[in-house]
Amino acid sequence: MEKKFSKKFSNFIKKEGFYVILFLCLCILATVAVMVSRNNRINKDEISSNQPGIVNETGKEIGEITEKPFEDFDNALQVKNDKDDTVKKETETKKEENKTAEVSTTVNTKFIKPVEGILARDYSEEPVYWKSTNSHRPNFGMDIKCEVGKSVVAVMEGKVESIETDSIDGVQVTINHQNGLKTVYANLDPKVSVTKDQTVKTGTKIGTVGKSTVRASYETYGDHLHFAVMKNEEFINPAKYIQY
Repeated sequence: MEKKFSKKFSNFIKKEGFYVILFLCLCILATVAVMVSRNNRINKDEISSNQPGIVNETGKEIGEITEKPFEDFDNALQVKNDKDDTVKKETETKKEENKTAEVSTTVNTKFIKPVEGILARDYSEEPVYWKSTNSHRPNFGMDIKCEVGKSVVAVMEGKVESIETDSIDGVQVTINHQNGLKTVYANLDPKVSVTKDQTVKTGTKIGTVGKSTVRASYETYGDHLHFAVMKNEEFINPAKYIQY
């Protein structure tokens, strides 16, 4: 019986074996294809879930889109705004500087006479002879001969910067005209008519001519007002602004 079955099985294998083996191979290939396809789908889903903005077959976006692109845009916009603000401020600053420069060039620098009198000693940067002290020294101003008690006025509007009572030129008032110019009025009577930090107009009375000077108290031309002009903190010739 067994020999008969074995013989039949052997004959079957010989006749149909090729088709059996082919069928098995196809089954194996199908199984492998299914597994590979499944793995690819799983990997694709994992990749899609980790990469925002990827669109699947249905047209829907997979995963959540972060706000980073918008943050970058905001940062770039902020930088641009900051740059625009800086340029705007620089432009405004330049406009203010130009405006200040225009004001400075248009400020009226015409002086009136500080006192009525005649020129007794002119401005000199070179040493000149002083009879009262028998010495030579510069005269950084002009001495205007006039009577004691003569009214002394501001040559131009400004602000009283200082009042000195013990300078070598006697009682002295300095007015700052806010445009780089200052005027100095010396040998005044101690009873001045202005106070420190007071704003004065052209022609405002400062005081009167006195006898408070030490440097020129015994000069032959006698009583006088010592008047000086400063530009950017340096003495200059007052004749550039007034004539006696």
